[in-house]
Amino acid sequence: MNTNQNRIPIADMLKAFKDLDPGYFCVPSHHMGRGASEVFASLMGSNILKYDVTETPLTDDLHEAEGAIMEAQELAADLFGADRTFFLVNGTTCGNEAMIISSVSEGEKILVARNCHKSVLMGLIISGAVPVYIEPENSPEFFTFGSISPEKVEKAFEANPDIKAFIMTNPTYYGICSDMKSIADICHAHEAMLLVDEAHGAHLGFSDILPKSAIGLGADMSAQSTHKTLGSMTQTSMLHVKSSIADVTKVDSALRIVQSTSPSYILMASLDCARHDMAVNGDKIISNLIACSQYLREGLNSISGVHSPCGPSEGVFDTDPTRVVFSLDGMGGFELADMLLEKYRIATEMADSRNVIAVIGGGDSTADMDRLINAVREISTGCAKKHNSESFIFPPVPPMAMTPRQAYFAKTGAVPLENAVGMISAEMIAPYPPGIPVIYPGEIITQDIHSFLVEAVEKGRHIHSFSDKTMKTIKTVMEK
Repeated sequence: MNTNQNRIPIADMLKAFKDLDPGYFCVPSHHMGRGASEVFASLMGSNILKYDVTETPLTDDLHEAEGAIMEAQELAADLFGADRTFFLVNGTTCGNEAMIISSVSEGEKILVARNCHKSVLMGLIISGAVPVYIEPENSPEFFTFGSISPEKVEKAFEANPDIKAFIMTNPTYYGICSDMKSIADICHAHEAMLLVDEAHGAHLGFSDILPKSAIGLGADMSAQSTHKTLGSMTQTSMLHVKSSIADVTKVDSALRIVQSTSPSYILMASLDCARHDMAVNGDKIISNLIACSQYLREGLNSISGVHSPCGPSEGVFDTDPTRVVFSLDGMGGFELADMLLEKYRIATEMADSRNVIAVIGGGDSTADMDRLINAVREISTGCAKKHNSESFIFPPVPPMAMTPRQAYFAKTGAVPLENAVGMISAEMIAPYPPGIPVIYPGEIITQDIHSFLVEAVEKGRHIHSFSDKTMKTIKTVMEK
C-alpha cells in the first residue's frame, strides 16, 4: 500500500489534465468552463470549472479505480487505519446504505440503534433485512438519547442469536459516544459485524484527548462525513473497512448501486486534499480544534444560566469535546438559535427545544468563539433565569408488523391521525426533540405513539417526514 502521505494524486492528476489543454468532447457539456453560465462562473470563479471533468484514460474512474483515485483511496486507508477505504460523493448516506446491503440479505436480521440517521431506513428498504431495534439510554443532561449500553446489545443477541450485524451512530449529533470497544467485542463474539455511522467523527483518533475512532476500536466498517469535521466539501465522505468477516467485493458492489456513476472530480479532489492536510498538518488542525472548543465551552459556562455539558454523565459513556452543545435557562433552543441568526448574524448547526449545537472547525479562532460567547451573554441578560424543567420522554418502541421494505412497497393510503391507532405506518416520523424516529414503516401505531404525535403537533414541535405537511393525516398500509 502507498504510504507517501505527501502525495495528492487526484489533485495532481486534475492539474496535469488541465495543463494539457485538451480538445474536450466529453461531458459535462460546459467543456471545462467554456460553455458555463456566466452568472455561475462569476459567482464561483471560472477556474474551478476547468477541473469539472469526466472519466478519461488520463483521469481514472471511481468505480474501476486503478490510477490516481485508487492511490488516493490507499493513502486514506493508510491514514485512517483501514484495510480499504472508498471515497463517497453521495455523502455518508450512501455509505450507510452500502454497509447494510453488503452485510445483510432479505429476511436476515440486523440490530439497529433507534437513534440512527434516516439513511439507515433507506438501507433497510433496499436490503429487505429485518430490523431488531435497540434504544439508547436517556440523557437528562443533554435532553435526548445518550449512549448505547453494551448490556442491551448483549441481551439483543441473546434474544436474537441469528442477528448478522449491528448498525449504530457514534458519535451522535450531540457528540455523545458509546463504549465502542465493548460493543465490538460483543458483536464479534456472536460472529456479527459492527457497522458504524461515524458521520460526525472523521476527526476522532487524531488526538489522545479525543475518543478513538470506530475502526480503531474494532468496528468492521465505518462511514465518515469528511466534510463535517475535516474540511472537505459538502457531500464528501469516506467508507472505511477493517474486518476479517466483511466482504469487500460486496461493499464495492453495493456502492455501485447507491453511488452516482458520474462522480464529481472536484469532490474527489476535495477528499484527497483533506486527507493530505490531515496527514501533513493534522496535529496543528486538531490541536486548534480542541483549543477553540474548550475556549468556547468555558466561555459559555461562565455565563449565568448557560449550560454546556461535556464528558460522562447519566446515560452518557463519553463525549466528543469538540462538539459544543449549550442551552440557556428560560429560553428554548429554537428561539435562541433564531435570535443568534437574526440579531447577531451567527448561524449554528442545529437546535432542539432545549439545546443549540455549534460545530467548530479546525481553522476557527478564539475571535470566532468570542463572537458567539458575547452574543449569548448579551441574550442572557434579558432572559428570565427559569430552569428548563421539561423532561425527555420518548414512547416505547412499537411492535413491528412488516419489514420496512414490505411496508414501503405495500399499497398505502392516508388516514386521519385521530383514527390511526392500530394501523401499520407506511412512513417514518421523527419529532424534534430529539430528531429521532418515533415510528418506522412497518410498525404499528400504538396509543402511546398516537398520543406522543398528537401532543407534538399541538405544541408546534418540528416534525420531519410526515407526507401530509399539515400533519392531519398519516400514511398507513392499506393492504399487506
